[in-house]
Amino acid sequence: MQPDLKLIKKKIKSLNIPREYWGIDLDSFFSHQYNIYISIRETAGKTTQSLILGMVLNSLYPDKYQIEYLRNDNTQVVRANIENLFNTVRSLGYIEKIYGTKYNDVVYKTQSRKFFLCNKDMDGSIIDVAADPICVVHSLETALDAKSGYTAGGRGNFIVLDEFQDTKRATYNIFPQFLNYISTIGRPLSEGARDWLHVLLIGNNTDTYNFYFDEFLIAEEIPYLKFGGNIEFTTEYGVNGVCRYLELSEKQKERIKRKDIPFLGFPSKKAAAFTGLEEWAGETYKHITFDLDYEECIFRRAYIKHRGRYIQLDLFKNEIVGAFAFLHFANEPKFDDNLIFTVDPERATDIYGFGKYEKREKILKICKHIVNLLQENRFYYASNKVGALTTDFIKNIK
Repeated sequence: MQPDLKLIKKKIKSLNIPREYWGIDLDSFFSHQYNIYISIRETAGKTTQSLILGMVLNSLYPDKYQIEYLRNDNTQVVRANIENLFNTVRSLGYIEKIYGTKYNDVVYKTQSRKFFLCNKDMDGSIIDVAADPICVVHSLETALDAKSGYTAGGRGNFIVLDEFQDTKRATYNIFPQFLNYISTIGRPLSEGARDWLHVLLIGNNTDTYNFYFDEFLIAEEIPYLKFGGNIEFTTEYGVNGVCRYLELSEKQKERIKRKDIPFLGFPSKKAAAFTGLEEWAGETYKHITFDLDYEECIFRRAYIKHRGRYIQLDLFKNEIVGAFAFLHFANEPKFDDNLIFTVDPERATDIYGFGKYEKREKILKICKHIVNLLQENRFYYASNKVGALTTDFIKNIK
């Protein structure tokens, strides 16, 4: 048995959600295991849409669906950040539209991090509370604890990772933690589970180089994804998914056409997350603005190995600019005496981080020189992607 798509569509249609506030493609959603939705920040309500879909699924299949709401970091699920999660859904009356007279609100229980449907009277007093939660909140940081201590009772088939690009933590272990939660909540390898289980990731257009795109095997295509476009992927082991970039609303398009974007209307790439003038926002890294003379290169055997790529650090000394490093993508080094900086040493010659505890005096001297150049903002990058990957590497050094 599988979810009845016609029934789900009928229920969604009955809610009369304005077209510009609904971007989830239900056909695509139920034909893929993973759905990734991206938009500019000003596109309305990706989180609200996910909650509405979760509630619709729960109302039709209460023994199969509750919303399993995930964030990357513990700080993102503290009470102050999470207790108002359903405010928009509540204020627009969608709880009553979905559940009729049975429920009209939700109540949040802080200790268990669970939302429960409830019915309140005119004075706001709770008359009735559902026995099972409508939404359970998780942080990926607690993946190991959840593995031994949490069960969704067969109802954890709608998993939402909100703001998936947003984390202050080192990123190296987040994806395994994510998979741990999928395994713990959804039991995807259980007989028949795949017919019900679906995972939704939602985020903004702030980072084309995010590590999740690497893991989903779409990192090379992501920078070219346009408004309204999508990228489908399938792994050799049968995992499938789609990444969708939500189209700008007609109101947003008209605003751009009129050049009327108050307060946020800057042409900078950094403002693209708010304006829609470009598909992708993000950092702009320091690039070479002068002639690069390799006769002035004093060292060419240092590499960063991170997320399956190599970045070469060429060290220079220029009479005008002074000492600096030029970083660019490179093939795997051919010689064993190259310096390989990594957060996951595999060989005895690999160096963790930038070699703070390196014992070989000559190599330590080079390591210190590189760190000094970094601290003095003397790193130049061949592209923003090189800069972003280097930044992620540094973020992962303990």
